Parts: sequence; structure tokens; C-alpha cells
Amino acid sequence: MESVLDNVNHGTRLVELSNEENMKHFTFNEDTQARPWWTPTTSVNFLSEPFDESSTPAYFRAKACEHKSMEKDGCKMKDAERKSLVPRLVYLSLRGSASSLRNNEPNGSGLDTAATEMKPLLEKYARSIGYSIDDALSVIFGMSSGKKSVKDFAPDIVSWMSFAVFINAWNLWSNESLIPRADQSRLSSWQTVDSLVKICIEEQLIDANRTLTSPGNNIPVLVQMITEPISWHVLVIQSCVRAIAPQGKKKKKGGPSERPNIPRLQAIKRSVQCIIDTLHSVQSWLSDQMGPEEKALDILLSYLQGASEDGPGHITCILEENSARHNPELGGQIAQSLETWSTAGVIRRIVGAEHKMLVELKKICDSKLKLLGSVSSALSSVLH
Repeated sequence: MESVLDNVNHGTRLVELSNEENMKHFTFNEDTQARPWWTPTTSVNFLSEPFDESSTPAYFRAKACEHKSMEKDGCKMKDAERKSLVPRLVYLSLRGSASSLRNNEPNGSGLDTAATEMKPLLEKYARSIGYSIDDALSVIFGMSSGKKSVKDFAPDIVSWMSFAVFINAWNLWSNESLIPRADQSRLSSWQTVDSLVKICIEEQLIDANRTLTSPGNNIPVLVQMITEPISWHVLVIQSCVRAIAPQGKKKKKGGPSERPNIPRLQAIKRSVQCIIDTLHSVQSWLSDQMGPEEKALDILLSYLQGASEDGPGHITCILEENSARHNPELGGQIAQSLETWSTAGVIRRIVGAEHKMLVELKKICDSKLKLLGSVSSALSSVLH
């Protein structure tokens, strides 16, 4: 991760890109209303080069211009702005959390500078989701305590989880705590993240239908939760443990009063266990989804046989009928694609892709569990 952050100049360049003036020049090729992926002929592809209004058909030109005025305030622009902030927030989170536990920053100057930079980034991140920072904090407190439903914030739930992780990291070392706490140990921010992670993952697993009956369902969101906010949280934990472990070993014989970081380490250890338990539940769900591909193929094909007129079986029949005869009204590209159409072949590819995605997600969980196991062992050696 350190090398990745180094390659992007610790995220500073991406933060510059998120400025309002630079965002004005952003365009999004995946927006099919402004940049359709197909054209009546094979000689033109709007995605192969920057959009040129003068060389495009009048219909698409008008559509693009109409949509371009709406694009700047759309969700894609907010998503791009928010994602541009993530690398810098990750870098500042790692730097600040480690430094706060080392207690070797002269007069805290480094921490003060980082804290001064991080707060406006957090405010900007919250605005990109559509909230002020105070209202955003109220949302994550509400979701983590069960007072607010996670489903009400489902479209941006991954961003909400990341926001909670960054707030926790900032709360570890900033003199201006945004999270109320009963004592001065700043443990409630860890508990907020732990609870939010657990609730959000549980909601995903409860709502997820079997992948065979709903191919794709919630897996992309589940993957995002594990590879983004949970990954950021694990990185913060690693940074804390690396900073404190040597100091903990030197003071191992001392009592709690001589080891002021013990409350924080205990909070970190609870957080590690929470993530371990959560990833185990994901693995259990994945195991239930995985089975022989041939059996999965037969099950999906059975859903297409004798289906109603408005169901997927009816659609595959239409495609197969058109693939068997030449229809000049379809156009060259579509007709060429239909020549190789096979319902069984398509279902086989869907099943194969699903299985591959499940296997890859399981590998990610295995890797994180192995890492968290070593972190947990390191914490145990320091705490005992």
C-alpha cells in the first residue's frame, strides 16, 4: 500500500483533480445517454476517442449536448470527486494513527498539520454524499446503533462505511474529537466502526438471494465493502500495531499505569476480532453458494424452460429465433452477434463467471483473515 500511495504522490494530485474547476472538464464514457456504445455502422465508436460533436450524427449530438448540461451535477461527478479524496484520506489516516501512538512527534507539529489538512477533506467527502459533516456523523452513529436503517442509505453504503473508518482514524490523533466519548480513551470511534461493519455485512448477506436464482445480486457491493472500507480499517489497525508493538515489548513488565496505550490496544483487538468474525460469516455464505458448475447450469436452464411470456425464457426464445434467420432490420453488428447465440452457452458463461467471482472473493477473505490472525497474535503478545 505504501508503494501505491507513493506512486500517486500520497493522493495530493487526485485531491487537486477533485477541485471544482478541474471537475468541469470531466466526462464519462460509460454514460450511454451521452456516449452510446453502439452505432449503426462498425466504422464509428464513440468510446474509442474523445467525444467530437462535429463528426457525430445530429441525433446523438443533440442528446449529448442535452445530457452534458445535466452531467456536471450528476451522481457520477460526485462519485469521481469522492473517490479522488480516498487515497489522501488513507495516507493521512495511516500517518496520523501511527504517529499518535508513537508519542515521538516534536510538540505534535506533524499531527497538527495533518489534522488541519484532513478535516476539510472529511467535510468535502461528506458533502459528496449529500450531507454536512455533522449530519453525516449523525447518520453513521444512527446506523451503528441501529436507530437508522442501513437500507435507507443503501446506494452509498460503501462510502458511508469508508467515511466512518476515516472519522475513526482522525479521532485517534486529532485534538478536536468529532465523536462523543464517556472517557478520554477515544474508544467509541472503534466501536462505531465495528458495529457499522458488522451490521452492513449482515444486511448484505441476509438480503442476498442465492446466486443461481439471482446471478450477480449483491456480490459487487459485498466485494466493495471488503476491498474498500474494511481494507482501509485493516490498514489503520496495522499502522497502529506497528507503531505500538516495539514500545509495548519494552514496557511489557510495567503495569497498566506505565502503559497508557493499553486501552487503545484493547479497542483495536476487539475491532480485529469483529472483522475476523465478520469475514468468517462471509466465507460461510460463499461456501453455501459454491457447488458443481454442471449442477448450477442445469438449475438455471430449468428456470428458462416453460417460462411465462414476460420472463427470461421468453426473451431467450426470441433471441434464438432471430439467430436462426437473417433479419436485415437488425443491422450488421447485431445480426453478427446473434449468429453465435446459444442460450446454453450464455448460461454456461454466466455460471463460470459467478463461480470465478465467488472463488476470488473467498481468496480475498482468506488473505485478510491470515493477516488479521497475525495482527491478533501481535496484539496478544503486547497485552499479556
